[in-house]
Amino acid sequence: MKSLKKLAVVLLAVVMVMSVFTACDIKITPEQKILGAWRDSTGTMGYEFKEDGICKITYADVVIPIINYPYNGTIDGTYSITKDEADNYHVIITYTILSKSMNKDYIFTVKDSALTLTDMADSTVTTLIAYTDPATQTTAAQ
Repeated sequence: MKSLKKLAVVLLAVVMVMSVFTACDIKITPEQKILGAWRDSTGTMGYEFKEDGICKITYADVVIPIINYPYNGTIDGTYSITKDEADNYHVIITYTILSKSMNKDYIFTVKDSALTLTDMADSTVTTLIAYTDPATQTTAAQ
């Protein structure tokens, strides 16, 4: 009976140790890494990606690309993430501004607290940093 209890204790200990190592090996997917708020170094432009596919685009004293219109404020849009044949992750952002529908396709990477977006239309590279809004305490995933 004693040896059976010893065996049960040893097996329980092994299971607990294995579960600790398994829990430490959780991988965060690119889809999870992009979640949160991101701003450029000047704070004039940013994105906030939410789990439900909603994207908030923030502009402060900038000229909106393509339509060349000065704008301040936040625009609601949607986003989706895809993976291409070269294993690059794309974020496709769709929004409407001044009755003009916009689609932006970026290859993205997240490293530490930086989100790098490469525009598929013109190869422009933009680096955004994780942003914490003091009013809401929303921060990008790291």
